Amino acid sequence: MNWILLLAGIILTSWAILEGLWTTLWIDGNSAPVTGRITSGIWQAWKHLFRHRHKALSLAGPLVLIVTVVSWILFIWLGWTLIFAAEQGSLMSSKGEIPDFWGRAWYVAYCMFTIGNGDYLPQGSGWQLVSSFVGFSGMGMVTLSITYIFQIVSAVVTKRSFSSQITSIATEADAYVKQQWTGTDFGAIELQLNALSGQLDTLNEQHLAYPILHYYHAQHSEKSIAIALPVLDDALIIIGDCVAEEYRPARTLLMGCRSSIGSYLKTLRAAHIHAAREVPPLPNWHALREAGLPLCSREEFEGRFRKWEDRRKLMLGVTQNAAWRWPSTL
Repeated sequence: MNWILLLAGIILTSWAILEGLWTTLWIDGNSAPVTGRITSGIWQAWKHLFRHRHKALSLAGPLVLIVTVVSWILFIWLGWTLIFAAEQGSLMSSKGEIPDFWGRAWYVAYCMFTIGNGDYLPQGSGWQLVSSFVGFSGMGMVTLSITYIFQIVSAVVTKRSFSSQITSIATEADAYVKQQWTGTDFGAIELQLNALSGQLDTLNEQHLAYPILHYYHAQHSEKSIAIALPVLDDALIIIGDCVAEEYRPARTLLMGCRSSIGSYLKTLRAAHIHAAREVPPLPNWHALREAGLPLCSREEFEGRFRKWEDRRKLMLGVTQNAAWRWPSTL
């Protein structure tokens, strides 16, 4: 018995299974440590190669997903192969031949993926039991991975639908507010915010459970949450802090929507997304006043936005990580 190969195989197999289960099943656990760093590294490298080439960047999410799922399966495959390679007589052909390393890898593959009976048989009840675990872990991980892929695709559709609802109105915060202003009030904005807040709460849970969603890049800005969310957040600051109080929507609704955005920002840590160093530009105060909005003075406007600087820096970090420019400079 080669104890080094046995130990290496057990560690590799256990690690790959744990990474897969942690990432796919533990809703509050974010991605597993190694998986999270690998996915972040792939995204950063891809973004460096294709910065501002949004069609190419839109392929990053599927690439990260495929690499993640395939790596779990490959490492489980390698781990089990090392375990069988640790014992010279663990496998034998019907002709009494002992397989080499690649023969053992072939045996593990057909156990994992049930692609046939193969040319080799486990020797002894112990190795027969190990073969059963190989089949269970292989098919279990494949099934789990397929389910994971469908969940990711569904969440991406929800994410883009949410973004489109905001950017279909405007792609800048001041324009978004002007579109909502009827001349006397903000019309049906309360219904909109209530719906957006509910969708964002769902997205928050999906991003917390599947941080890989942060690497799904939209080819067009109107589908990108990295554009839509800064627009909505700055619009809420204008409406909730800078407009005369008697014209504001219900305070509880504004607080709830802001809280939902804050919850989304908390999911960024799992994707290794950080705040920008600089503060993003302010919305156009003059354009808002010219549109007839009952705004505070320019000095008060700037002061109230200053209170949200840390949050706006983090929001700018989201936009920059997605290789977009801040909405006011598109």
